[in-house]
Amino acid sequence: MKRFFISALCLVSLTWACQKEEDKVTPTVQKTSTLTAEEQLVADRMGSTISFSEFQSMTAAYKESVSSEDTRAVSYGKTVIEKILAQKGCVGIRFYFAKDKSGKTTMVFIGVDKNGNDITPPSNARTKDDDSSAGGSGPICPRSC
Repeated sequence: MKRFFISALCLVSLTWACQKEEDKVTPTVQKTSTLTAEEQLVADRMGSTISFSEFQSMTAAYKESVSSEDTRAVSYGKTVIEKILAQKGCVGIRFYFAKDKSGKTTMVFIGVDKNGNDITPPSNARTKDDDSSAGGSGPICPRSC
């Protein structure tokens, strides 16, 4: 009986240790989508992944067409992107070319609903400058890349 108990304890410990190691290697992906079926269909049609070689080809073609001082990219963190996507009814993000305060080309973005409309604050909102409704001020490359 003692031998069985020790063997069982070793087996449980080994299984637990392997599971902990597996958790480190393969993090779980949590799907927190609160989209309706209709919204999910629209979201699934908004763009697609492209191959890395297509990415390289497209960005190289752009770099050849602009000066070395022109904006080549703008970065945005996961936090701000998730904040925009978490807005009620948001099925995607629309990016706009824009000019920052110094006149440099940049990109800003806003959530999009299932009808293709930008998600903006309600007209009866207390302020028109609701910083949770759009994303901007990302670091610009070539300054930060």
